[in-house]
Amino acid sequence: MAIRWAENSDLPWINEQYEKIGFVPSSLEREEIAIVTHNGRNAGVGRLVLLNEKEAEMGGIYILEQFRGLSLAHELVGCLVDKSRSLGLESVYCIPFRELEHFYEKFGFARVDPSISSVNQKVLEKYNWCIRQYEKPVILQKLA
Repeated sequence: MAIRWAENSDLPWINEQYEKIGFVPSSLEREEIAIVTHNGRNAGVGRLVLLNEKEAEMGGIYILEQFRGLSLAHELVGCLVDKSRSLGLESVYCIPFRELEHFYEKFGFARVDPSISSVNQKVLEKYNWCIRQYEKPVILQKLA
């Protein structure tokens, strides 16, 4: 297992994966994208979308089916959390499916109620989009 940071040449593969699962495409313009590999093969991807100098949204966490069960998502999310800290971000949001709430809690994410918390407007718009887009329920979390 290894993790590397995406380059422009990786974008076709990244966006092919995201297209398969209905996620928004990526670009390197305002994103830090990590690719996790297993035995030299691309096995998954995740990203930090930089909203401004102080805030980001972590998402797009996807492990290809044949590589699931190898703890690669754990390594990938840990890497993205470390990257967010090294960038000095003050707020990092995540919009996972509700069934993954406890997984993200292991990294310091806590559920946020957008009706009583101040949430970045772009994140709030995406959260509402996800509620409409996906059949599975989603939640809003923020790195504590």
